[in-house]
Amino acid sequence: MIDVPPPVPAIEFNIASTGMSKGLAQTSGPQLLVRGELSLGTVYVGGYGKNVDSSSADGEAAAVVGLRSNARGFDLAASAGLKHAIDPAPGSDSSALEIAGSIARPLGALTPRLSIVWSPDDLGSTERTLFAEGGISYKLARFLTASVAVGRRERSGGADYTALNAGLAWAPVKRVTLDVRYYDTDGGDEHAFRRRIVASGRLKF
Repeated sequence: MIDVPPPVPAIEFNIASTGMSKGLAQTSGPQLLVRGELSLGTVYVGGYGKNVDSSSADGEAAAVVGLRSNARGFDLAASAGLKHAIDPAPGSDSSALEIAGSIARPLGALTPRLSIVWSPDDLGSTERTLFAEGGISYKLARFLTASVAVGRRERSGGADYTALNAGLAWAPVKRVTLDVRYYDTDGGDEHAFRRRIVASGRLKF
């Protein structure tokens, strides 16, 4: 008889001074993201919703199924999500498939990480897109972690760009994480690509 672990529910609330995704700003003001998840061992299902400010939609929601595991000291993750634009503009793509994977290797206080996100036809006017990011984090103290990451996004129907972010995450109490992060890209002076400092907070149950 297979021993099936009991399902574990979780819900997460994120508020940020500017919504960010793949190195680009998604909002001109604060963003609220709510994420729910039900995990069953290494498998999980979940979804999220968030506000965005764009010419193609007022928000974004998604349903996600994924896997998380550990093998020979490596943290592995993979997921498939169906994204949906809330109140999409006429003529724009209102749904998109997104496949993601990541690998990380904790080495004491140091953790290098690599992640890849691919979509055959993204939301809005963007078509095929691939975002690859490599980063490293270092645990400065029990509740304080510094990290830096560099990513490259190649896409059809939109400009290619390289993105950088670096910052500090502080977890002063259980379930709460506060983050201050610097973002920059080589994509020019449009709002989404500009350099900025973003403050965010996460509450997870």
